[in-house]
Amino acid sequence: MQDLHHGQEIYSFFYSFGKWGIFGIIISSIFLGIIVYKTLIISKKYNLNNYNQILDKIIKSTIIKKIIKIIINIFLISSFYIMIAAFSAYFYQEYNINKIISSIFLVLLCYIIFNKNVEKIIQINTILIPVIIIIFIIFGINNINKIDNVNIIQQKNNFLWIISGIIYTSYNSITLIGLTGIMNKYLKDKKSCINVAILTSIIIMALGIIIYLLLINVDKQVEIPMLYVANKFGGIYKILYSITILIAIFTTAISEGYTFLENVSGNNTKKYKIINPIMCTLAVPISLLGFANLVNIIYPIFGIIGMLQIISILKVKTM
Repeated sequence: MQDLHHGQEIYSFFYSFGKWGIFGIIISSIFLGIIVYKTLIISKKYNLNNYNQILDKIIKSTIIKKIIKIIINIFLISSFYIMIAAFSAYFYQEYNINKIISSIFLVLLCYIIFNKNVEKIIQINTILIPVIIIIFIIFGINNINKIDNVNIIQQKNNFLWIISGIIYTSYNSITLIGLTGIMNKYLKDKKSCINVAILTSIIIMALGIIIYLLLINVDKQVEIPMLYVANKFGGIYKILYSITILIAIFTTAISEGYTFLENVSGNNTKKYKIINPIMCTLAVPISLLGFANLVNIIYPIFGIIGMLQIISILKVKTM
């Protein structure tokens, strides 16, 4: 849920629709809240505590479940490559450092970490993610008053923003459903589920609208729009956002890459050690496609695929 990803998502899915993009963000946030609520209620009713248990409950077909698991693994490896591309895009945009050099650096670091005890690094995410969100909200709120609303792109209402909002919801639900299911044991009753769902909608909506309004300050083509905005504001905002970006890239790359390796290798250590260098080696040429290009291609594809999970969740009876 790092803001780098979220910022590029908002830019890709909503900003091109001008003022109508804000309505897309609102609708998408509400839909995500509904999905979170339904997943929590299903998890509570049937005592489900992990993603596999949720899949077993909402999808009866063994073949479809296998397809979804394959999709999740493709999603994880894609996210890993996107983060490598984001890392190289950051240093190229900020310091004009060759993308191959920065990609190789992060890939080597990931390869070494994957061969060590990576669980502790992944656990750090539980601390860093809230910090990142807080820093970003502060950054946004403190700079909203610097926005020139006249620069908002004006677009005719062709209702494509609704479709974009649905795809955005679907894409985010791929991981959100799995993460939500894990929360079951921490919630006592239906009221707790409602509160979590509402809070999720509010946070996503607030972040989305803040990012959207800040993107008004982007007046040229760049790979990481939010970094460009932070640089325009300068000072402490540039420093904080740069730190936030690098933390988000690193922790996400490690988390997604390690989860993928664990999923495809299982408990086979030999297989793990074979896949690790292959995955990391491929990261360099794939990352050269560019962060923005990978995001614009992969997000809509997984957004469409994610509809399968949403439909399955909504079909489950909870009364």
